[in-house]
Amino acid sequence: MRNLDSAENRCRIKDGMSGDVHEITYRAPTNAEIAAYHAKSFERKGKRVVSRLTDVRLEHGKKIITGFKKGTFGIGGAAFASDPDDPDYRSDWKDLLADSAPDIVALVGLQAFEGTTLLATEEDEDGGEEEEKDGPPS
Repeated sequence: MRNLDSAENRCRIKDGMSGDVHEITYRAPTNAEIAAYHAKSFERKGKRVVSRLTDVRLEHGKKIITGFKKGTFGIGGAAFASDPDDPDYRSDWKDLLADSAPDIVALVGLQAFEGTTLLATEEDEDGGEEEEKDGPPS
């Protein structure tokens, strides 16, 4: 269930480098952030259209991340925390993640801004003859 009044969302990401599973918390993006994310995703350079998805995912992922479960990120072999009440808290935790684990931060951006998918209708799944239509669903 999507809890519409929840201040926090969670995603679990398997780290391709360490093999750890990171539990990341993030806030829901605002309508303005969603619009900006999509507007910045591609850039026209002369006659070419250039993808900026990696940079945009990182930039917007960093904006909405609110924390992580302690124990899967560390420096010098010691875990640090995103919780200000934890003795291992680092105020620069968000910058550390963006600079040293940009793949994780960008994946949060991908999940939050592009993670919703449209499923096939039951007729499509049952092999029905429904045709694809151009334009919005009716």
